[in-house]
Amino acid sequence: MTDVTSFQVIGYGNLPVPNTFIRQPMETAHLGILLPGHRHTVDRPELHYAERVLLARGADVLRVEYVYWRTDFMSHSEGERDAWLRADVEAAGRRALEERAYQRITLVGKSLGTLAMGHLLAQAEFQKSACVWLTPLLTVGWLCERIEQFRPPSLFVVGTTDRFYQLAIQDHLQAVTGGRVLVVQGADHSLEVPGSLSGSLAALGQIVSAMEQFIL
Repeated sequence: MTDVTSFQVIGYGNLPVPNTFIRQPMETAHLGILLPGHRHTVDRPELHYAERVLLARGADVLRVEYVYWRTDFMSHSEGERDAWLRADVEAAGRRALEERAYQRITLVGKSLGTLAMGHLLAQAEFQKSACVWLTPLLTVGWLCERIEQFRPPSLFVVGTTDRFYQLAIQDHLQAVTGGRVLVVQGADHSLEVPGSLSGSLAALGQIVSAMEQFIL
């Protein structure tokens, strides 16, 4: 049975970073880190099933549970928000790495969480991570540059009606990473198909299948 706990992590402004750590009962060299969106929490379906896939693959899992929507996060400048996010995820990531001598790391991020992934990739400990990019913010120049720089093994999941979906940029990043892309027809930034519950459920099935194939 897995052991569920949380770490005492201090991030930006000496504030605690909420988190949950799920530890496998057996030895493992694989760590998965879940990085949610601004309001798209780790309990939303895509991240919930990413956690299930990681656990099924024998990985320990760190859920970084920042709740910026309950703070004045969005009232700060872009630079301040980046510094806040970077400090929080780096502190949480470093703490998780203390648990075992991990040889494999899988990062899974949704929207804002893809920026968090970009910050972690700049750290030496995370530069060989495999990455699942759920609705990556492809309009953010520095994030695309970081993906180009480190070229992590990648799965990109995008919706055709997401305002952040940029076909030319996506094609370029797929090429430079040798990555995989799942394009969900009709899906918006929440990876749901507006007006179609069955379409949204079908989209979720596609996403889970793609993650099962990518996370081995």
